[in-house]
Amino acid sequence: MASARLFTRKTVVLLLLVCAFTSALMLTARQFGSYGDIYGLREKLPDLGNDGASGNDRTGDKAHAGGQRVGQDPQSSKLDDECALFPNTSSVLLVMKTGASESYSKLPTQLITNLKCVSYFLFFSDMAQKIAGYTIHDSLDTVLDEVKEKNKDFDLYHRQKKCPIDQEQCNKGQEVASQGWNLDKYKNIHMAEKAYMLRPNHDWYLFVDADTYVVFPTLMEWLKQMDASKPHYIGSVAYLSGFPFGHGGSGYLVSKAAMSSMFDGKTGVANRYDEQIQHTCCGDYMWSKALKDETGIPVVNAVSISRMAAKLTCALQSLTVRVLQWPVINGEKPQTIPYAANEWCQPIVTMHHVGAEEISDLYAFEKKRKFKKMLRIKDLYHNFMSQQLVDVRPDWDNLSDDVNYLNKTSGHFEEWELGNAKTEYLSDVEAEAHKSFDDCKKVCSSLATCFQFRYRNGICGVSYNFKNGNPVKKGDDDSKRYMSGWNIERIKNWIDEQGDCDKQTFKWPVTDE
Repeated sequence: MASARLFTRKTVVLLLLVCAFTSALMLTARQFGSYGDIYGLREKLPDLGNDGASGNDRTGDKAHAGGQRVGQDPQSSKLDDECALFPNTSSVLLVMKTGASESYSKLPTQLITNLKCVSYFLFFSDMAQKIAGYTIHDSLDTVLDEVKEKNKDFDLYHRQKKCPIDQEQCNKGQEVASQGWNLDKYKNIHMAEKAYMLRPNHDWYLFVDADTYVVFPTLMEWLKQMDASKPHYIGSVAYLSGFPFGHGGSGYLVSKAAMSSMFDGKTGVANRYDEQIQHTCCGDYMWSKALKDETGIPVVNAVSISRMAAKLTCALQSLTVRVLQWPVINGEKPQTIPYAANEWCQPIVTMHHVGAEEISDLYAFEKKRKFKKMLRIKDLYHNFMSQQLVDVRPDWDNLSDDVNYLNKTSGHFEEWELGNAKTEYLSDVEAEAHKSFDDCKKVCSSLATCFQFRYRNGICGVSYNFKNGNPVKKGDDDSKRYMSGWNIERIKNWIDEQGDCDKQTFKWPVTDE
C-alpha cells in the first residue's frame, strides 16, 4: 500500500511538472507571437492566417470586432488599450512611399504613432531596407535595365546600393534632394503593381508619402459611403499640361475594382511606362495617365459639392470671384490650412508636409479624442492654431495673398503677385497699403471680410481666411522683411457665429449612394 501511495504521489508531481512546463511553453509562444506583431517580427514567422504575402501586417491573422482586437493575450494589453477605440482598417491597405535617404527620419515616427493601430501597410522606397524589423520594398528593382543604365536619374539609386555604411554618411556633399526627386517619379506605377501582387484582396488602396498623416477614423466613415467593387480613383486633383491627376503627397485612394482592372491577369504593366517617365516630372501624374490608358478610369476630385460654389467678395467697387475647392484629401496641415466658412465644418482625411513632431502631436490629439469618427477642420484650428494667434509676428509668412496691393512702377514683381494685385478703383486706404506694415494693417481693418495681412518688399497682401503660416529667416535688408498680422477680434467673433458643426449637415465629396 505504501508503495502504491508513493507511486501516486510521484505521478501527481510528474503530472504537475508537465502541466507547468506546457503552460509556460504556450505562454511563451503567445508572447512571442504578440511581440512579433508589435515589433514587426510576424513577417519572419510562418503567416498561416492571411493570404501568405509578405508585408507589414499590424494584426496579421487577427481581426477587429466592435473596435476591439481579437485573439491577443494580456501581454499586449498596452497596445490593446491604445487601439481599442481605433476603427477597423482591415479593408484598407496603406501604401506609403519614401526614399532611402529619408526613411530613417520619417518612418519611425509613423510606426510608433498612427501605424501602431493600422491593420495592413506596405512601405516602398528606392532601396530595400529593414527598419526595426519592418520591410521596406525596393519599388525600382523591376524598372527596365535599359532605363536604369546610363540614366542620370538613377545615379542616387546605384550609389545607395554601393554604400557600405549608413546612407547619411554616403550622401554627404551630394545633391540628394534633387537626385531623390528625379528618382521618385519612377516609383508610383511600380509600387502600385507590387502592392497589388502582394495584397490583391483589399477593398481599398490608399497611396501616401511618408510625410502624410492619415486620419483613419474619418477615412473609414467616408468609405462606408462607397462601393469598392466600383472603379474609383479619388484624390486632390492637380493638372500637368491640362491632364488631371491625384496629387501624390496629399494621397490618392484607389478601389479594388480599379486596381483589378489595372493589374489582374497582366504582367509588366509598369514597364510599359518606364521609357515615358524619363521625359516627365512626376510619378503621380504618370500613375494617373497609366490608369487612364489601361482602364479608362479618370481621377475624381475629393472636394465637397458645397465648396464648389463661387464665393463672391465685394471690396468697395471691385468684385472678385473666387472658386474655393478644399478637398477632404489635401496637401496642407494645421498651420497652413486656410480656415474659412467653406472649410470650417468639413471632415479631413489626409494632411501633407507633416513633420515628425507634428505627426506625434496629431496622433496624441486623436488619441485624446478617443479616435472619434470624424475629425473636422475646425477641430484642428482649436487645438493647433487658436493658442498661437497674436496681433503681430515679425519674420513670419502667414500666407496672406488673396489680394495684393503694390506699386507696379516701383520694382519687379512675380507674375502671381501681379495676378493677385488690385490696381483699379482703390480707396484712399488701399492706395497707401503698399507703403508700410501699418498702412497694410489699416487696409485689412477697412475691409469687412479681411482676417489677416502680410507686408513684405513693398507688397501688402490680405486674406479672407485665416491661417498660421511659417517662419521666414530675417535678411539684411529690412525693407524686404516679412511681417504678418491678424485681426484677432474679428476672427474670434466669426468663430462664435459659426455655431456647432454637429448640427450642420454636409455631403461627402464622393459617394455611391
